[in-house]
Amino acid sequence: MSAPPTNLLSETTARPTGKSLFGHSNVDYVILAMVAATLVGLLAVGFGLRDGGRQLGFAWVLNVWFVLSTCLGAMFFVAIQHITRSGWSVTLRRVAEVLGASVVGPVILLLPVIVALLSGHAGVYSWNDPDYVSGDTILEGKQAFLNATFFSIRSATYVAVWIVAGIWLLKTSQLQDRSADKQLTLKMERRSAPILIFLGLTTTFASFDWLMSLDPHWFSTIYGIYIFSGGMTAALAVLAIVAAVWVKSGRHQKHVTTEHLHDITKLLYGFNCFWAYIAFSQYLLIWYANIPEETIWLKHRQGHGWDLITMVLMTGHFFIPFVLLMPGAAKRNPAFVIAISLLLLLMHWLDLYWLVYPQLNESPVFGSAEILGLMFVISFTAVFAGWFARGGELLPVSDPRLPESVSHHVV
Repeated sequence: MSAPPTNLLSETTARPTGKSLFGHSNVDYVILAMVAATLVGLLAVGFGLRDGGRQLGFAWVLNVWFVLSTCLGAMFFVAIQHITRSGWSVTLRRVAEVLGASVVGPVILLLPVIVALLSGHAGVYSWNDPDYVSGDTILEGKQAFLNATFFSIRSATYVAVWIVAGIWLLKTSQLQDRSADKQLTLKMERRSAPILIFLGLTTTFASFDWLMSLDPHWFSTIYGIYIFSGGMTAALAVLAIVAAVWVKSGRHQKHVTTEHLHDITKLLYGFNCFWAYIAFSQYLLIWYANIPEETIWLKHRQGHGWDLITMVLMTGHFFIPFVLLMPGAAKRNPAFVIAISLLLLLMHWLDLYWLVYPQLNESPVFGSAEILGLMFVISFTAVFAGWFARGGELLPVSDPRLPESVSHHVV
């Protein structure tokens, strides 16, 4: 591996200076104003709901996990690029590093739920209600695992792993920007293997705790990888959008080309197919086993309006992207890639909605709580993304594989 030539370094965009998070104070004001306005809106909605804020609680968990799973997917992407010693993705890796480190945002927003559970409030988690659990043989048998104290300890462990891994990957890469130390690349490669193991374990068990336990009677051993595949698809959709915008606008035109756009979209295409495979596998195993405590979960989602959402997911999350992104020319078209990537982000949100909201109501409900919740979590996390992006260049300018990435060409 050779050091990148000087002209590559000089052609990159300089890091933001001053106190501006996003390199432009007006953008900062818009993001911060959105955080404040949506938070006030959520509080107003919470007081106006007649269900004691239960819908707001479900909207909170849904939207926090939408952003959280995307950040975790980006972290997985970064670690995979290091462990496979990939050169083509170097010019896109910094975006994923910033997104992975921004996991700090959504995990902070998990704290109100934990505080509520420790205070004895059931909220969206019925297993924390002694009256609900009493006399239920299944839930009484799960109390050693599903209790507020142990739940909080496990969640603190997950959060610690995610924050340490995400910030370490970003800060080490940014340190290399300044030091041009090739050994840092080897260090990130070596540590990415255990990082992937810990990420896999914590993501799986966190999905069991925070999402699957919303229906505490039901269980699925494939659930963790189902959540992982959706998060990876969402993270790759974000990276594809960034690459497409850069290609379309000409920004970093010598470093991010249609070749990079083609490859990141291929990866998006593959992981979306993987999501569909896992989703169908979960359905098939439950259908074939025909165990009542498993089938009741799917039966609830096959009527009362949930069946329509199931069809939308099948069409929008798989069939449309599968067919339209298949041609190579489609993967090189920035406008088309942006459209499909936005569709997949919407489908990822709808997928989580389909997983979470049947525990709230017999039929789908949607309103200002869901919209404001999504806007708040995204803008709140964007503040951290802007903060972390200030620490270095927009490209890993001293990565020894940068020349390989710049000259990348798909055969």
